[in-house]
Amino acid sequence: MKKLKITNLSEKDIQNLKKIKIIELKEMKLQDLKILKVKIETAIKNIEKD
Repeated sequence: MKKLKITNLSEKDIQNLKKIKIIELKEMKLQDLKILKVKIETAIKNIEKD
């Protein structure tokens, strides 16, 4: 990932960037939770088979 050099950001721009980052992080956490849920469900199914 390229690092961009950004200059002359206004306070509003900085707040918007922070909001975007927070939304990205929340979406990542949701994805992680969905993956975890599937792994747990699979593990439970495997235990029930045994």
